[in-house]
Amino acid sequence: MFDTIGKPFFEALRAAAEPRLGREHPCLAAIERAAGEGGGDATVEAQATLAALDPDMLASLMADAHKPLRESPVSMPGAWQGGGVRH
Repeated sequence: MFDTIGKPFFEALRAAAEPRLGREHPCLAAIERAAGEGGGDATVEAQATLAALDPDMLASLMADAHKPLRESPVSMPGAWQGGGVRH
């Protein structure tokens, strides 16, 4: 399930975070690990660094990350196929 929903989410979040936070920000490194490696430890680390951000910055990042996922015509059917849901 993580590969179909988690990795695309963290990839979109990485794309949103880099211009807002900069390459050197520790949050970006954690997001990149979650997008690349996946897994529980990388996800927990990314969540912790995101939770430490200013709430307004976090809201902006989440809005920026969700936009391409919302607008992608393949994002939802791709997630359904990976999750075992058939219509």
